[in-house]
Amino acid sequence: MPRKTGKLKGNKTFLLVVEGPTEKIYFSDVKTNGHIPGVTVTPKIAKHSDLNTILKTAITEFESGVYDSVWCVFDRDTIVENGMSEELKNQYGKALKLGIHFADSMPAFEVWFLLHFAMPAQFYSSQDVVIKELRKHLPDYDKDQKWLSSASLYTTLKPFFCTAMKKASELDKKKAFTGNDNATISHVYKLFEELLASINANLKELGLGE
Repeated sequence: MPRKTGKLKGNKTFLLVVEGPTEKIYFSDVKTNGHIPGVTVTPKIAKHSDLNTILKTAITEFESGVYDSVWCVFDRDTIVENGMSEELKNQYGKALKLGIHFADSMPAFEVWFLLHFAMPAQFYSSQDVVIKELRKHLPDYDKDQKWLSSASLYTTLKPFFCTAMKKASELDKKKAFTGNDNATISHVYKLFEELLASINANLKELGLGE
């Protein structure tokens, strides 16, 4: 029997304003191969990769009323290193007040990939150090867009998805306990929690369960 393709009653639209190609390609794979009934995921790269531009883009899109849920996906390393300007603080506060969500990682998005394999160290000095650790599990990992597209990392890492979700939550609790802004985190798991909460299908239908 042909599978129904009509819009589900609980259909929800997600806009993900992302920092760069790594995030865009990953979430495009989620959109294409995630098989998430009742949810539309749209990743969008901001015109510039700085957080101020990401926030402004997210605010504009949120105020358009087109999307049910708007998320900013970015690395926290520059905030921790350089702090926030007054303009950035204002944009950050406005986004929070509107109900825009943050799927931030410290120091880099690659922490989310690493969580599929192992519990990351509590601190990393840079994205390069995270990538070095990640290559112990994904030896060919590369930031090159052509490689990222061919690797289909969401699909490739899907068997370890539940592990990543659990470890990311544990990592978040460790960070909260230490109160250290330099502590390793990835709140990408919170984005997936909302995606999962927005559908009536189970994890098996998502292809995320064992």
